[in-house]
Order: sequence, then structure tokens, then C-alpha cells
Amino acid sequence: MPDTRKPRSQQRPSQAGKGKGKPSGKLAKGAAAKRLAQQRRRQRTLAWSGTAVVVVAVLVGVVVWQGRDDPYKIDAQTLASARQAAGCGAVQQFPQAGRTHIAANQQPSNWNSNPPTSGDHLGTPLARGAYDAEQDERAVVHNLEHGYVVIQYKNLPADQVEQLRDYVRKHQNDKLILNPYSGLPSDGMALTAWQHLQTCKQGNVDVVRGFVADFMVPVGRRSTAPEPAAG
Repeated sequence: MPDTRKPRSQQRPSQAGKGKGKPSGKLAKGAAAKRLAQQRRRQRTLAWSGTAVVVVAVLVGVVVWQGRDDPYKIDAQTLASARQAAGCGAVQQFPQAGRTHIAANQQPSNWNSNPPTSGDHLGTPLARGAYDAEQDERAVVHNLEHGYVVIQYKNLPADQVEQLRDYVRKHQNDKLILNPYSGLPSDGMALTAWQHLQTCKQGNVDVVRGFVADFMVPVGRRSTAPEPAAG
């Protein structure tokens, strides 16, 4: 019998090869979804990376800020050595003696330390800064009431006085006053704040820094000044 089958080249392609090389609709959607998921993962990774960079930058900034050059910060060992070298006594605290304003022709009768650390005083305080001449202690007490630290000295060597002046000039916007005071009980330096007094045989800037860090408003942690907001 004659062979009636069609030549191989004319045969219809089988169903197995149908559509080969062209993804079905479901496969196309799946690939697109996979690409979208990958893109979203990359975006989340970038977002988290950016957040981490910001957090690290903030932490570094905090560390730098905390470690900045604080003009009043002084470590305990340095302060103790300075106090010993300057022959300083302990910081004394006195009861508040009063706060009444008196007239220029009146003298206070309730001061309880020398130099005074509280008590009746004039109604007008001194301007901040370094003075070459003695000042009225009645005005000085008013400054103490406002949170000032006052540095007073008697018969100090010229180089020590200049160091103290230089310190006060560098902090001319702070609540600091420097002036000579012949009424000190002995030669040396006296540091006063409201209700607090420290005396030393020598002038020493590191000692001043430690006293300021404790008692000058607004940095003083131990200030008892009753009017810290006043100028």
C-alpha cells in the first residue's frame, strides 16, 4: 500500500512545543511581581541605610558637643592640686543674713562673713568685669544676690593679678567681678558667691574655675542665689 503520511516538514507542530519562548500570562505577572518585590526591598534597604547614617551623625555630634572645650569644666584632681598649691581653705557656707536694700548713707549691720556673702546691700549692683580699684562692698553683695561670683584680692603678686584679670576679660559676658579689697583679713584671694566663701593665700585661675563651676549662674550647680534671673 502506498504511504499516505505527510512529509515531516509538513506535519503540524505538537502541542508540547506550542507557545515555546513566550511566557504565559501567569508567568509574566509572577515575574513582574518578583521584580517589584526586589525593587521594594532595595528601597527599604536604602531607607534604613540613610536612617542609620543620620543616627550615627547625631550620636557623633552629641559626643563632640559633650567633649567640647568647656571654659568652666575642671577635673577633680586638677582642682585639688590647684587648691593645695594656692593654699586654699575649704568652701564655707553661711546662713543667709538678709536681703534688704539700704540707702547710700546706711551701713549694713547683719553681714556674717568677710568679705560678705549675703545681707543688706545697695539697690544698684556693679557692672560685671574687672576693676583696678576697690568697689563698694554693699553693691558687691547685690551682685551676689543675682548669682555672680566675685573675685577679690589683697597684696597679690602682679603676675597673679594679671592672670585673674585676663580670665575675667575672656568671660566678660558672664557674671564675674574682679576687684582689689583691702578689707580682707589677710593677703591673698577671696572668692564669694551668695552664702559661700573660699579664701586662698595665692591667686589661681584653676581655683576660680572650680568655684565658678559650682556657684556662678547659670552654670553653677550649687548656687543658692535668690535672684538668678536678674542681670
